[in-house]
Amino acid sequence: MMVPFIWILFISYFIVATGSYFYLRKSRNLISYHFGMNIAMTASGAMGISCGVILGYQFPMYYTEIIILTLIIAILIGAIFGALVDYQTMVTGISSGIMSGVMGPMLGVAADLPMLIVSTLLVFLSFSLICFSLRSL
Repeated sequence: MMVPFIWILFISYFIVATGSYFYLRKSRNLISYHFGMNIAMTASGAMGISCGVILGYQFPMYYTEIIILTLIIAILIGAIFGALVDYQTMVTGISSGIMSGVMGPMLGVAADLPMLIVSTLLVFLSFSLICFSLRSL
């Protein structure tokens, strides 16, 4: 019963990230360098930690593979959100993705159910804060 719920959470992370990306893409001319760096770092950090927690919790015996997969996910998210502004913010998103992609699986291997709830709240609150911050510009 718990396994399908975890995968629904995992897929919901990508749905929220995709929705936030298209929301931000419509107004990318309003995004400054500083706000773009905050977007790239927040998106890659939240996704890297949360995906690492879920994958590390689900597959603790495949630690190396989980780190590689989480690194790829976090780096791609950082690059995609950073490319909204320019190459400098893309590099910032990639470097933040590297850090969170390594950190997330470490938390996931030692995680329990409350950590999954915290990481889910991290993703939803981070992306809603990013989208709300754009509205206040």
